Amino acid sequence: MAENNGTAKMPDYRTIVQKTGAAYIPLVEKQISNGGSVDLYQHLCMENALTMMHETAVGAGLEGISALQKSEIMQILQQVATLRLNAFSRPRECYFQTRKKKQPDGNWTTSIEMGIEGDGNDVILRNFGHGVEEVYPYWDVHVDDEFTYPVHHGIDVEPPTWKRCGTGKYARVVYPVRFTDGTVRYFISERAEVRANLVAHINNNMMNETFGIAESRYKATLQQKQQIDARKSELKALMDGRDIDEILDIPELKPYISPAWMEGSRERMILRKMRNNAVKPIPKDFANELSLSAYYKSMAVSESDNTIDAEYREIPDMDDLPSGPQEVEMPPAAPPRSEPAPAPVEPTSKVEQATPAAPPVTTAPF
Repeated sequence: MAENNGTAKMPDYRTIVQKTGAAYIPLVEKQISNGGSVDLYQHLCMENALTMMHETAVGAGLEGISALQKSEIMQILQQVATLRLNAFSRPRECYFQTRKKKQPDGNWTTSIEMGIEGDGNDVILRNFGHGVEEVYPYWDVHVDDEFTYPVHHGIDVEPPTWKRCGTGKYARVVYPVRFTDGTVRYFISERAEVRANLVAHINNNMMNETFGIAESRYKATLQQKQQIDARKSELKALMDGRDIDEILDIPELKPYISPAWMEGSRERMILRKMRNNAVKPIPKDFANELSLSAYYKSMAVSESDNTIDAEYREIPDMDDLPSGPQEVEMPPAAPPRSEPAPAPVEPTSKVEQATPAAPPVTTAPF
């Protein structure tokens, strides 16, 4: 018998998550290093994100991370690495969700998304806040607590005072932040401001609602669209002049409010929204456009357009979303049309000097 001098192939006992990490993480590291190197914590953030993506996919009924689109995996790894968000942190810094999307050809695809929540905004503020030296623990002020607002004497500020007196509803959140110039500023978010978050949440959940008038809003006739819009206007009118607690108790609106806003977790959700709202006004400085893009994509994960005005968007939380995969129906593709070829432009002079491009903006206004 001829002797086999070849080396036997060793069995690969790595898990699917480990194999995926070995294939993707080096590619992402090369993209975000920008001539430098990725540190160990960024590498850990990517490994933990892969594990959470796999568990999220399994929970949605998929085989696992191998069933997800490669481009989405790469994008999320870029986000967690550049923003330094750890999916295993508690309280949570980020979350993952699957979304079922119906394509124009009638087929359904499942995508995965990552959003920022909880302490994730604090992490980003510490790492990227413009001129931020230290972010102190936030104050969760209750209605029955003793609290005085800061008083401004010209450029001098008399700090707020807070004395905890008991429990009850959350009234406001205060973030003391020290800046590199030595000043301490107090960023305050009130309970009443969360009303805008709740209204946006309800409007977003009603977006595809047809109330049984039509099969879908994309297939509705003009008359049906008018009936749907009229019913939406009736429901939205119920929120006029009411505060957040009154809106949450309106029976007609409860089908469009996720359970996280309801009794039991209502105060926790309101606290989370106040924390997010408090730190949004602080500008962030990012090292490059990739980090800035990752921040915008994470903040606006539930939005269809990519405009940068994410400060006024509803930022979804894991508990803020319905259980199981969400279904989003994509509008039918528009028929192709032929555009006339543009007429050639004659130069105004023999030599035209190109205007130099403006440097890229890497500062987020929030």
